[in-house]
Amino acid sequence: MNVNELTMGEIDEVETYAGVPLSSLASTETSNTKLLIGLAFVIKRKEDPKFSLEHAKRLTMDEITAMLEDDDTDPKVK
Repeated sequence: MNVNELTMGEIDEVETYAGVPLSSLASTETSNTKLLIGLAFVIKRKEDPKFSLEHAKRLTMDEITAMLEDDDTDPKVK
């Protein structure tokens, strides 16, 4: 999933849940757990409207990482 494909409303949901801006995901000085849970929630909810924050909290780090790396766009292919 390309994070740039999230709507402003979805980004707002993630930031509200995490209590920090999405841009802090790149920071190594803060905990990103809530950002990752929030991202997993909004991304998976696009596929399954019944997907909840509780479901997102049960995902493993490998599952969330795979979800964020699952970007079909390759800028070199254009």
